[in-house]
Amino acid sequence: MCLRSPYRLIILLWSILTIININKAYHIDDTFHLEAANCIQKNPLKPMSGSINWDDSPTPIYKYNQPPLFFYIIFFTQSVLGENEIIMHMLISIFTLLSLIYFTKISFFLGVKHIKLLLTIFALCPAFVINQNVMTDVPILAISLGTMYYLLKGLKDGGLKNYVLSALLLSCGLLIKYSLLPLFFVTLLSIILSKNYKKAFVLVIPLFVLLLWSIWNVIEFDSVHIFDRPSSGFRIKKIVAFLGTLGSISFFSVVYIYSFFEKRTTVFFILSGFFVFSLSVPLVYFGILNELKFNKILNYFFICNGLILMSLILIRIIEPLSKKKKEYFKTTDFPIALYILGFSVFIGIFAPFNATRHILLLIPFLILFGHKQFEKSRGILNNLVLTSTIILGVLFGISDWIYADFYRKIARKIEVKDTVWSIGHWGWQWYSKKNGMKIYSSENELNVRNGDIVVYPKEVPRQKLSADIGVDTINFITDSPNFLTFISGKNFASMYNSFWDKPAWSLSNITIDTVFICKVNKEIGVGDMVSRIKSDDNWFDMVKRKANDKGLPVDSMLILEATYVINEKRKE
Repeated sequence: MCLRSPYRLIILLWSILTIININKAYHIDDTFHLEAANCIQKNPLKPMSGSINWDDSPTPIYKYNQPPLFFYIIFFTQSVLGENEIIMHMLISIFTLLSLIYFTKISFFLGVKHIKLLLTIFALCPAFVINQNVMTDVPILAISLGTMYYLLKGLKDGGLKNYVLSALLLSCGLLIKYSLLPLFFVTLLSIILSKNYKKAFVLVIPLFVLLLWSIWNVIEFDSVHIFDRPSSGFRIKKIVAFLGTLGSISFFSVVYIYSFFEKRTTVFFILSGFFVFSLSVPLVYFGILNELKFNKILNYFFICNGLILMSLILIRIIEPLSKKKKEYFKTTDFPIALYILGFSVFIGIFAPFNATRHILLLIPFLILFGHKQFEKSRGILNNLVLTSTIILGVLFGISDWIYADFYRKIARKIEVKDTVWSIGHWGWQWYSKKNGMKIYSSENELNVRNGDIVVYPKEVPRQKLSADIGVDTINFITDSPNFLTFISGKNFASMYNSFWDKPAWSLSNITIDTVFICKVNKEIGVGDMVSRIKSDDNWFDMVKRKANDKGLPVDSMLILEATYVINEKRKE
């Protein structure tokens, strides 16, 4: 690195990350966060009561996972500066900068010798590059690094100020996303096992904040939000998916591998693996190698890489713990080791699905925990990790930008003359709504009339169109794939939504998506409504009582009831 100061490098890396994402289209959960901020604008004192259509129909925000501090941040930013993409990504860019700064501060604190190398590998890790959307991931990453930095300083000098700063940052983080809860226990165990018992009282701060938030919940919607989160349960496949997602973005694992097997043959096998992959990319692109078979092998490699990395991390923790015993609790390695273990268990078991944005919380600490391994490997392996990280990080950044832009571009292409209904969430929902389309839900299905247009993307989670509505596909819009989208996570947003058999990324010559344009040839009619009444025992019994009271045949009353419901719904 030719830059003398890590802080100059921070500015360079921050500029690169910001430029890649500055005008990126709203993507994945951005829409949910933006709409939640709009709900707060309408009723600032009831942040969880607004409804968002993120399934088949509008649902109160308190039914979803996140507390609202990030929504408030978006709301205040929009109130002052507006809601366009550049402004919103500049907001996220502030947290990007803080993440880089705190990573560097922790590196100095740990005595890292190759700070610039590690900082670059962290900054251009694909998980960091692509996840700078208008979501909570980068903000809580910055808060995690800040919390850990002040905790480490507090453990070293015993100063109350650092413990308080750590606790305050953690409190803010918990009001953005509850997935920072493991950091509470990391802080508690680090303080207790290092015998700084008196400082444990600072954790009253996040507990008090959560208590106040819970009281607010009860006042607003008669429940405690943090206790009402749905549990996804334990499944082995989730652990495999976690390992695969981790392995797909942790190219630095080779440094851990070499540090445990310091042999020339190790370097040979590592270099051979990178060479084979580099050779395979053009072969798959030009169809010489079968794309599906190669991606299956790639997924197995990701899983193995994640398993090897976590195994070596465990060895790296167990060895000094068995030798130093209680003295290990006082080292700077211990809180970081606790963090890695705590978040790995939390993500692997409790996350409803795996995604690179979840793994992003681990990446800087995995890199920092192995900083001495980078000293051992140096030379060709470090340069290999650096080069591959930069190349893949930039390629993923460009690919994901194009992926997100597809929905913005297509939504703007569709001419909205008459009534056009949009089906589908993520960024598509935001842009189709901005272009004048109506967002379909089960609540407004009766307003869909013959001759209306229904538009939906194939590879986006979407509302279920009523079976009583008939449509004909009259057109479709797609894009031709190219090399910039070849190395990508466009497989139903796999970088944001990966499973044991669906890797976070793959080599793919398929199009990003296809948007179908359909015309309604059958609206919901009286007969359909009569069938719905008959299938609902309570509703049918009520209609029978009405028929009896009015002295009408049940069939006539059914038609009257169905007609009334349809007419009333269509007035709304």
